[in-house]
Amino acid sequence: MTLQAAITPTITGFLWPSGEAATRDSSGKFNRLALMTAMMSVVFEKSTKLARYNFDEGYEPVIMLAGMAATLPFVLFEKYSRIAILLFVLLLAPTVYTSWATYANHSWLALWAIPVALLFSKFWDDPLYANYLRVTLGVVMLAAFSQKVLAGTYWDGSYIAYLSYYGSHTERMFQFLCTDATLQVPCGWHRFIGIFIMGWQFAVGALLLAGVRSLLFLFVEISFLLGAGVYADEMNFQVLNIALLCIAFRVGMSYRLFSICVILLVIDLHGIGEFVEHVFW
Repeated sequence: MTLQAAITPTITGFLWPSGEAATRDSSGKFNRLALMTAMMSVVFEKSTKLARYNFDEGYEPVIMLAGMAATLPFVLFEKYSRIAILLFVLLLAPTVYTSWATYANHSWLALWAIPVALLFSKFWDDPLYANYLRVTLGVVMLAAFSQKVLAGTYWDGSYIAYLSYYGSHTERMFQFLCTDATLQVPCGWHRFIGIFIMGWQFAVGALLLAGVRSLLFLFVEISFLLGAGVYADEMNFQVLNIALLCIAFRVGMSYRLFSICVILLVIDLHGIGEFVEHVFW
C-alpha cells in the first residue's frame, strides 16, 4: 500500500466527510460552504479596518459590512446562493471603487474569485468554475514566486533576516538560527528558508496549472498555508486560499475545517502574534 493510499481516507474524512458527501446535493452544499468561508474572510478583513475608522465621517461602512455579513448564511441554500453572492458583491463594490489603488493582494484575489461564481447557474457543481479557480490560484502562486525572484530579498535571505529581528512575535521565530551579524550578511539558514518559500510557491503554482488534484497535495498545501499564516501573522489570507482550494479541487469544505477557519479568523482580528503574547507571556 502506498503512502497516499494509506492516508487518503483520513484526509478525505477531514476535508470532506465521505458519509455526507455521498450524494451530489451534499457535495454542492460543501462547495457552497467553502465559498461562504471565502466571503467570510473578506468580512473579517474589512472589520479589522473599522477599528481605525473615524465614525464622524458616517456609518455607511458599518452598514455595508453588516449587510455583507447578513448575506453569508444564504449562500448555503441552493435557492438563494447566487442572490446572496450578488448582494455581497454589490455591497462590496463601493469600497473597491473608493480604495482600489490601495487594495491588498488578498482583496484582489477575492474579487477575482467570488463574483465570477455569478456567471454559473450552479457554481457548486460546475467543473468550469473549479478549473477557473485552480488556474487563477496557480497563476497567483507563480506571480508571487516571480516577484520574490525579481526582488532578490528571499533569494539572499535578507528579508527573512530582517523579519527575524524586526518582525512580529511569530515572524521572529527563526531568529535563534543566526546571530545579529546576519542583518548585514544573512546566514545560510535564512537563505534556505527564503529559497524554500520560493520553491514551495513555484511547485504549488506549477502543480495547480498542471491540473493535479490529489487529496494528499491539497492536504499538504493547506498545512503549508496554515504554517505560513502563523509565521506571517496573516491568517485571513490563508483562510481565503484554503476555501478557494477546496472548491478548485471539487471536494468542498467539511464542517471541521470550517470550524478551524472560523476560529483562525477570530484570532486574526487581533493577530496571531498578540494571541501568542497573551497566552505565553
